[in-house]
Amino acid sequence: MSTSIQPVISVVIPAYNREDVIERAIQSLLAQQCDVPFEVVVVNDGSTDHTAEVVRDITDPKLRLVNQENQGASAARIHGVTVSRGDYIAFLDSDDVAEPHYLQCLYEALVAHPECVMAYAKVGEMDGSWHQEQALPDTDPDGVLADPLTALLQNGCFTISMNLMATKAAAKKAMQGRQHVLASNDFDFCLRVALQGPYVYVDRITICIDRRDDGIGKRFGYRQVSFAVLVASEAVKLSLRKDEAVKRALTSRIRLLWPTAFGQCLAHKQWGFAWKVLMQGLKWGELSDAKQVYWAVDHYVIKKQP
Repeated sequence: MSTSIQPVISVVIPAYNREDVIERAIQSLLAQQCDVPFEVVVVNDGSTDHTAEVVRDITDPKLRLVNQENQGASAARIHGVTVSRGDYIAFLDSDDVAEPHYLQCLYEALVAHPECVMAYAKVGEMDGSWHQEQALPDTDPDGVLADPLTALLQNGCFTISMNLMATKAAAKKAMQGRQHVLASNDFDFCLRVALQGPYVYVDRITICIDRRDDGIGKRFGYRQVSFAVLVASEAVKLSLRKDEAVKRALTSRIRLLWPTAFGQCLAHKQWGFAWKVLMQGLKWGELSDAKQVYWAVDHYVIKKQP
């Protein structure tokens, strides 16, 4: 499952117990209409089913399988990027399907805009329609998003399901030391790439998503919102930006998320996370936001626990 041809693009698929869908994802990549060499790196995140066997049975020189102990999506993606050989990094979740033009479209956008460190595109449903929950920010006429950090804070993670391609240098820098981000690692990744330069947008659906309850990131459930609060504030701190645009965007994002995150942490007795989230809520939010904490504990968390 290796090739002597040097790939230009490496696509990383993190996978945990996906024997039923992993072949679909892989085959959608092997069928790419791409003008440059690419490789597909599947990172088996300690699966206990036959995921690894399914991957091994696919004989294609572009495909590689690497294994690790179960550590979560962030560690799996980092491992995949570490062993990748391409100059550009793309991702595909194991339950999603890439359109045939996925790699070519994003690669062409980055080549056409060398000032950009990442390209992203529209996300589709499995029936081919646009995923309307994707809150796409405005760009310039050439599709360039000059301030992706502010846009991510305003819109949330608009690169849904890691529908993106980044330079390998930007990807490695964004992932350095981030193994501990067990949830919202896609948001964390995009925020940290945003610290390195502009994005460019491709106005086409390039992947179709299949939302499942056993996702590699969803196993960390209630921590999603907590990590989203923490990684947003960390990214702004790292940016050293003090302008009103980013301050307003961060304030809006924290106020939207921290009451639910804090309530979830309390309900699950995650006192360390609760304290960190509360500190961000007090710094960027308002005490009046706290009225939402009861709703988060009583209605959103406790009543939905199995």
